[in-house]
Amino acid sequence: MSSEPWDGIDVVDAHAHANRALVPRLLDTMTAENVSAAFLVAGGVVSPMELSHTIVTEGPGRDVDADNTDLLDAIRDEPSLAAFCFVNPHRAVGEADLRLIDECAGVKFAPGVHGIGHLDPRVQSYVDAAAERNLPVYSHCIGNGALSVEQYAQLARRNPEVTFILGHAGRGNFDLDAAQEIRAAENVLFETSGGFDFVIKNAVETLGAERVVFGSEFPIQHPRVELTKLCLAVAEADLQAVLGGNIRRATGTYEKGGNT
Repeated sequence: MSSEPWDGIDVVDAHAHANRALVPRLLDTMTAENVSAAFLVAGGVVSPMELSHTIVTEGPGRDVDADNTDLLDAIRDEPSLAAFCFVNPHRAVGEADLRLIDECAGVKFAPGVHGIGHLDPRVQSYVDAAAERNLPVYSHCIGNGALSVEQYAQLARRNPEVTFILGHAGRGNFDLDAAQEIRAAENVLFETSGGFDFVIKNAVETLGAERVVFGSEFPIQHPRVELTKLCLAVAEADLQAVLGGNIRRATGTYEKGGNT
C-alpha cells in the first residue's frame, strides 16, 4: 500500500458533517484515510440545493434548528468524535441551548442557512456562551454584507478572548481576500475545506501556518481530496500543525463528557 504525506501525522478533521446514519460511514472513512479525530456539525438542516441557492443569492435564510441532540447521542461512545453545537441565532441563547453547548467542543454559525448577520446581538449571546466555556466559534461566511468575512472579523475583534474559525477558506474556491480580511484579527483561524490549494498556500503565507486548520466538509467532500490538496499547498514542516495541532490547541480545554 502506497504511503501518503499525512501518514504518521495526528490528523484531526476540524469540520465535517454527520447525523446518526452517517457516523458509521464517517468512522470507516477516517480509518481508511488515517484521520485520528473529527469535529462534527449536525447535518441535514436544509437540502444541498437550498443551501447552494441561499449562498449564491445571499437569501433570507430560515428559522430552523439542527438536531444537535441526535448527533451527540450518536457519538457519545466514540472517543474520536466530538461536536460543535450548530446554533440558531433567530433567537438569543437560552437554557436549552446552553445545555447543548455544555456537551460540545465549540459553537457553529451558518449564515447561509439562517441568514443572521455576525454583528446581530443574538449572535453575540452565543459568542458570550462560548467565551464563558473557553470554546471556539466557527462560521461559514458568504457575500459582502452582514454575513461576510469582514463582519466576522469585526465580531472576532470585539471578542479577543475567543478563538474564531473562518470556515471553507473564506467564501470558498478562489478567495484571496479572506486571509487579508482576518489578518489583523489574530484570534481567527482559517479552515481549508473548499479552497483551492493556491488559496491555502496564500493563507499560510499571509497568516502563518499556526493559523490554518484542516477540514474536510465530509460528506459533501471526501477527506482524501482535501488532504491531498492541503499537502500540495503546505510545507512538510508545517503539516503537523495544520493537519491537527492547531485545532487541538483551539479545542484544548474540551473533554469528552463535559467541559472543564
